[in-house]
Amino acid sequence: MTGGLPRGVERDDPLPLRPGWTFWPDRDLLLYTLARLPAVREPWLRRLYLHLQNPTNFRVF
Repeated sequence: MTGGLPRGVERDDPLPLRPGWTFWPDRDLLLYTLARLPAVREPWLRRLYLHLQNPTNFRVF
């Protein structure tokens, strides 16, 4: 036998738990990382950085 269960044997352990929430990126961590990048001087990264600094923009993407 190479892996798996023998024929006729059933598993009785429960399935693994799944998270009850969707993963969302951390805005503060992203702001911190962007601020440390020299590339934040690029216009598209600068716009993203300024967008995230506004507290009313609670979603990163």
